[in-house]
Amino acid sequence: MCFSLDDSLLATASGDQTARVVDMTTQRTTSILAQHSASLKQVKFQPGAANNNVIATSSRDGSVQIWDLRCKGAQGPVRDIHIPMDPTSLLATQSQVGSLTYGCIVNSIYDAHRPGLHGRLPPSAIARDGPSRGELPGRIGDVSVTAITFLPEGKEHILLTASEANASIKLWDVRFLHHTRRKTALPLSCTALPESHNQWRHFGINSLSLSGNGSRIYALCRDNTVYAYSTAHLILGHAPELSANISRRRHQQNEIREGLGPLYGFRHRQLHATSFYVKAAIRPAKADKTEMLAVGSCDGCTILFPTDERYVEMGQKPSQQELATHPTLRRYGSSIGTCLRTEDSIPMSEYGTPLIRGHEREVGALTWTSDGELVTVGDDFLVRCWREGPFARKLRTGGEEGGQRWGCGWADVSESYDEDDEEEND
Repeated sequence: MCFSLDDSLLATASGDQTARVVDMTTQRTTSILAQHSASLKQVKFQPGAANNNVIATSSRDGSVQIWDLRCKGAQGPVRDIHIPMDPTSLLATQSQVGSLTYGCIVNSIYDAHRPGLHGRLPPSAIARDGPSRGELPGRIGDVSVTAITFLPEGKEHILLTASEANASIKLWDVRFLHHTRRKTALPLSCTALPESHNQWRHFGINSLSLSGNGSRIYALCRDNTVYAYSTAHLILGHAPELSANISRRRHQQNEIREGLGPLYGFRHRQLHATSFYVKAAIRPAKADKTEMLAVGSCDGCTILFPTDERYVEMGQKPSQQELATHPTLRRYGSSIGTCLRTEDSIPMSEYGTPLIRGHEREVGALTWTSDGELVTVGDDFLVRCWREGPFARKLRTGGEEGGQRWGCGWADVSESYDEDDEEEND
């Protein structure tokens, strides 16, 4: 799900091969976006002046569709599907169905990550993706586009996509997707793979998260690593396409330009992201709360990583004084520190804090509230809200007596964390 910038609209991506736009004021579906031939993976509003009108959707059919809610779509359903409008009624009335807009596609990207089409990987580099129930048999071999995101306002015409095929991120200019002599859309660039993936095997990307200032993009990969990329180096050399003022695209090159690979990564012994349902989310820095990256896990916990690059310097461990002056979650349960594995050519930070006892099964979707509280959704049918405060210390140090821990979770920090807090309070 994705809210528009002013929270007036909610867009949802579903396994029924459609996306829907809900008016939050009236609590009714206003538009149905249905042109994909497989279940949808993600939906995103475009930032900027048209943030409530332009939407991108990605699917297991390997395509990305760009929709404009200002353009008039079809008068009737594009597919024979049941469209309930009122949650208290099983059948939609004629007036409710007549008020729907069946979305209009303004641009499309097909086979966005098919091996051998744009990238440098042979078709045998990944396993073929077969159709699920209700999907077209002809889509065998499509590469699922698992994650999409727009760059911030000012560069909102740039769309980033990632897939199940490998850890390469592709950049697309949604203003000029098709060359006059070529039907297939061509990306501006694609990032280099992590070096370890070239040595062993390829892993897909679960989700993409943009930092608060737009300088970093965090890609959660199925090799249980979050890779950090510089948005300024996703395309190398002179790139006029990044300008919002360009009126026409320059001569199309025959090959895709390459961007840099990841700068560094995040790992934790309890981070397992082997399922594409496991996602990540960024809390922007606000007031006294620093920027934080939250990542779900198949192990039933959520891992928090500070994105301050003081903690990911090559081979250096933050001093105790630096940790003590960090405003929030300043001490971490992992004692491994920042290290380099033999197969990694980039720094790997393991300064993460797991949130435990909140879920018993996989934590997939998660998001941050405007007040900086974390909301997680687990396969145990629970939705949890996590807050910072002194009550967590009581949960960690109070033991199991009295039932005070029932239904609660807390941050799994080092033993000295609460001891130091107690000394400070004394």
